[in-house]
Amino acid sequence: MVTPSAKRLAAQTMVELHHLPINRACAAIGLSRAAFYRPQTAPVVRDGEVIDALNAIVEVNGRWGFWKCFDRLRLDGRRW
Repeated sequence: MVTPSAKRLAAQTMVELHHLPINRACAAIGLSRAAFYRPQTAPVVRDGEVIDALNAIVEVNGRWGFWKCFDRLRLDGRRW
């Protein structure tokens, strides 16, 4: 299984070295053109709000497991 970032890098290499059009390179790799152009974001930045909310719940209720924390977030109205 290849990650989207690795596919993006492979498509970029095909475009630069082999002078393929972007749509052909993406089709050969199996990557959508939207994913090719989408800027990369770190998971910590993308999921920062969820991480902060889970950490706040765990500070108060340290013995709760994931599913109890998940249910608490849903009951609080957070539906990321």
